[in-house]
Amino acid sequence: MKNLNGALRDPLVRATALRLTLAAMIAMVVATGLGLENPWWAAMATWMIGQPPRGLLLERSVAQFVGTLLGAGAGVAIAFAGNPYLELTGLALWLAFCCGLANAMRHQRAYGAALAGLTASVVVTLTTGTGISPLNFAGARIADTLIGIGASLAVGFLLQPRARSQSLSARSANVLANGLRLVGMALQEHQTDLIARESAFLSALAAISAGAEDAAAGSFRARRRLRPLNTMFASLLDLIVVARMIRKASESRSFTEQADLPALRAELERAADVLEQTGELAPLRALGVVERTAAAHTELKAILGTFAAELREVAQSHRALADPSLIVATSRMRPQPDLTGLKRAMARGFLAIATSALIWIVTGWEAGRFLVLGASIFTVLFATLDQPLPLVRQGLIGGTVAALAAVAWRLDIVPFAELSWLSLLLALPLFCVASLLQAGRATVFAGLTFNMFFAVMARPVDMLPSSPQTVVSGAAMLIVGVVISDFFYRWILPMDVDRRRRHIETSIRREIAFVSLRAGTPWAERHLSRLRHLVLEMVMRARADTAVIGDAIAALSLGHIAMRLGQIVHQEAPAADVGGIARDCLRRLANPIEDPAGCGREILGSSQDGLPEKTTSTIRLAHLMARELIDHPRAFTSAAA
Repeated sequence: MKNLNGALRDPLVRATALRLTLAAMIAMVVATGLGLENPWWAAMATWMIGQPPRGLLLERSVAQFVGTLLGAGAGVAIAFAGNPYLELTGLALWLAFCCGLANAMRHQRAYGAALAGLTASVVVTLTTGTGISPLNFAGARIADTLIGIGASLAVGFLLQPRARSQSLSARSANVLANGLRLVGMALQEHQTDLIARESAFLSALAAISAGAEDAAAGSFRARRRLRPLNTMFASLLDLIVVARMIRKASESRSFTEQADLPALRAELERAADVLEQTGELAPLRALGVVERTAAAHTELKAILGTFAAELREVAQSHRALADPSLIVATSRMRPQPDLTGLKRAMARGFLAIATSALIWIVTGWEAGRFLVLGASIFTVLFATLDQPLPLVRQGLIGGTVAALAAVAWRLDIVPFAELSWLSLLLALPLFCVASLLQAGRATVFAGLTFNMFFAVMARPVDMLPSSPQTVVSGAAMLIVGVVISDFFYRWILPMDVDRRRRHIETSIRREIAFVSLRAGTPWAERHLSRLRHLVLEMVMRARADTAVIGDAIAALSLGHIAMRLGQIVHQEAPAADVGGIARDCLRRLANPIEDPAGCGREILGSSQDGLPEKTTSTIRLAHLMARELIDHPRAFTSAAA
């Protein structure tokens, strides 16, 4: 009630709830007028889509339609088995596949994969053991979805004001300016002085990167900017890592020309000021300082060369944001799904559906179909979330209230109303209240579940009489299905942010190993691009934990070190002693590290003495690797992996 009171007082929430209710009513009236058998499914499509900003509304509608089409086709194919045991087994396998597919995809594509599983479950559970034709039922489901999509788009584009958000280009320019200042600071200031600034900046970078695709939704022009934006963020992330490497390298020797790095920092800050004032990035003066510094300190030449290349890439990508015709490098941040989470989602999807289906088959309850349906909906919809359990609880509360309301509706209101339009009119206040909850961020799934469950159980435009036993048992089984989903999310195969972080740590360690194993080959850059993505994913889930963010950046630093060592070994034909050090470092990174700090000390001890001056660059990389292992051991232990 407190959240409902807050929603009533918020004009934006009230407007969204009004659009949700209006779209649902239009969809249900149109579907009823066209004589579709289950017109409430049209309203359910509008609630599933919601009322996001216009561009996102369009893309979500496309995902809704494609997912429904694929799910309907799969449901019909499964139903053609003609045997309930085979059909429910096929449904469990399909739900497992859709849960895994949703985990492997991102943004609206993941939503479409979830809808494919949900739609197949609707077709199979509501036609198995009945005389209903699965093909006709699936066709009606697709028609209902099209009506719901049309109603949502019409209401959204007619009544929803255009979002007045900052453009991607403007937001990226602000982040880039802040990033250049941070890079300048990282060249000189010690890590302990940078932790808070670095954490705040990387969190902002990760948030923009994660939301860039949704922000560009509905605009081909904005979507063309995603690649240069991706490249710019990847290069900016690398700049921070390389700046840390330069500082650590300079700290480990007697640095005779202290004016070099302060001058570079000053030029980076000047470039950031110009960027904020004019929107143009001019790195030439900073690049000149880099060249002079490299000439004066040959042992830093390789690292400074990488720094200059990344700075040029940042400038080129920034120009490409304004002019999409400019060519930028191929994607330097490749999404890498959480493979452990994907496997758990697939196992959870199969087991939850198989368990509910087994209960249905063993008991022989007619209402058991709703048990499978309830478990299917919640298992597949929340399969991709880091913290699904609180939302499942919301759905359980909303669904329980909806079940009680639906039982009262079918037994008391429908016989009294007698006319379908009057029944729908009487249900309107309930839909409005639930839409208010759905429009509020804290209660979105409680409101969504109430609307969906009430519509499917109360069937407000269906005036045919229902027996009390049928209504009560159907509502009870639907809620028990949600309880089964909750049980699996809570006890059997749970998922939360801490588990997801551990999975990402495992993936980070694996990508470092692959960079080391394939160093000197084109595959190494591909693994490094995955590592960049995983680092940002870790930052997103760090909850401002500076230790976690520091570990993630150190991991990316090790990836860069492995890349450079691989180039030395495979492309520069080093002397035997140098090649031995480089190969030893790569071997260590390619295998589990039981004691990272001890490993780092061993590397320092084995590379300290007796090497000629021309091998200083290799020694420097080995020392940098050792210091990362010593300073950030937790991220690289075999236990974490």
